[in-house]
Amino acid sequence: MPSSLVDVVVVGAGPAGAAAARLLASWGRSVVVGGRTSKRRQLAESLPPSCAKLLERIGVRAAVDGAGFVHASGNTVKWAGGETRVESFDAGTYGYQVPRAEFDALLLTAAENARAIVHRDATAREIERVGDEWTVAFDGQNGRDTVRSKWILDCSGRSGVLARRGWRRAEASSRTTAVVAVWECDAAAAGHDATHTLVESYDGGWAWSVPVSDGRRFVTVMLDPSVTDVPGKAQLGDAYRAEIGRTSMLRDLVEKGTLVDEPWGCDASQYSAEQVAGDAALLVGDAASFVDPLSSFGVKKAFASAWLAAVAVNTALAEPDMTAAAMTLFGDRERAMYEHLQRQSAMLSREAAGVHESDFWRGRPDVALDESFGEVDVAALRSDARVLRAFEELKRLASVALTTAPSLRVIERATVHGQRVVLERHLASAALPHGIRYCRNVDLLVIAQIAARYEQVPDLFDAYNRQAPPSPLPDFLGALSTMIGLELLTLA
Repeated sequence: MPSSLVDVVVVGAGPAGAAAARLLASWGRSVVVGGRTSKRRQLAESLPPSCAKLLERIGVRAAVDGAGFVHASGNTVKWAGGETRVESFDAGTYGYQVPRAEFDALLLTAAENARAIVHRDATAREIERVGDEWTVAFDGQNGRDTVRSKWILDCSGRSGVLARRGWRRAEASSRTTAVVAVWECDAAAAGHDATHTLVESYDGGWAWSVPVSDGRRFVTVMLDPSVTDVPGKAQLGDAYRAEIGRTSMLRDLVEKGTLVDEPWGCDASQYSAEQVAGDAALLVGDAASFVDPLSSFGVKKAFASAWLAAVAVNTALAEPDMTAAAMTLFGDRERAMYEHLQRQSAMLSREAAGVHESDFWRGRPDVALDESFGEVDVAALRSDARVLRAFEELKRLASVALTTAPSLRVIERATVHGQRVVLERHLASAALPHGIRYCRNVDLLVIAQIAARYEQVPDLFDAYNRQAPPSPLPDFLGALSTMIGLELLTLA
């Protein structure tokens, strides 16, 4: 018989599923999470330092720090025929090099500690929407457990238990196969920092290596099976060694090493979704989309998606009238994140294609992405010509006369405050039709409300800091220049 009704059932026990389950359970929601450990051998993953904030938000950073994973100090890259370069992380920061089996187990334990019910090594079957409820049957070692829930999160990754029901779409791009092997090798003897991820492009594709201990590394080649023959298991080892031989940095790395485990292959082709939210269901992490591993942010994307999915569902459960706004916010952010990572991958592919004149690189997709709905890229505003002109004008003038621009509108947009999605006023203009509220953590709405009262920028700055959380002067000037450059304020 079905169990009692719970708030959320999470299908998939990888990083996205475990993170979403832990968050929701820690906020007092009843959660059941279940999934099967991948039958294929697990990859190692490289987590950038920017994952630290997400780990803290999910509540697992202390556990990850104490788990003994390699702390990475940077990356070593040989790309597009250039010299080998070391890209060190900022002082005081580090990334994590994690074997996925151990990492996933740690995250599931954290979800369990938050009082989520965890079904390990369980397969989700007979997923049905009946009236206002979802029913999921988990088949595991102890038989079948049927769960009824108000919401369902598909965190099942590439298998996409819900995503494949007409939600997912294949990208019009070349396929990619990852061929992986584990080596015992001495990175320091080869001249590299033993904690670094190593990344290299070559004519046939690209390759990368992640350390999981002092002497053990996963070494992977990324191939297009329509260009490079990827044979069956019996011949895969020879084909893998031949591809490593076409590289230089990674060939030298493993030349004196020992192959620990024979190579295996897995699909790493891209896909996305037509929709990621509907009928009290969300596609989360890799269930929603899979980005080219060139972006190097796969696990970070999973965590960011899981956090926002948890916030959106928590909002819908607490305030049903906010459900539509929460789902729209989740969908927009999911799409924006996917497209941002696609841009990063496309940029690297263009660099490599300019040097490696091969079918692999000619076949890599370039991106022409729809930005009609998009979020403001605050980082890009630092080099926006309109913003720079406004900044120079502010420096030149002895006094200012600021008024709201004719096209300025105040609109309501969904945003996250703590564990909930709320509607918040944003400023919109012809240049920013979807609105903006904060730039460099400066509240633009406050500036718009008081700007006309002051003729001196220092006076405006002081007045702002009396009415809003204090901001450093450089950030305030950057925000003010943005408002002028993007037609929120007019500078006479």
